[in-house]
Amino acid sequence: MSSVLRIEFPPALMTRELTAYYLSMSLREVDELRATGKLIPVGDGKRVKFSKAELDRYVANLPERDTP
Repeated sequence: MSSVLRIEFPPALMTRELTAYYLSMSLREVDELRATGKLIPVGDGKRVKFSKAELDRYVANLPERDTP
């Protein structure tokens, strides 16, 4: 019996689709954040991609939600 080590981690660059999944939002919401400059894409212009660091920065700056 052999054991297999499996390591999973998010990619360094994410497509719009992966970004939407990672942030739990729709493609339209991702596009709106990009249009307003709240998410900054990276890449060579062929396809819109976002760095994991940029997405984590966005999440870290979200305001905390008040609970009633």
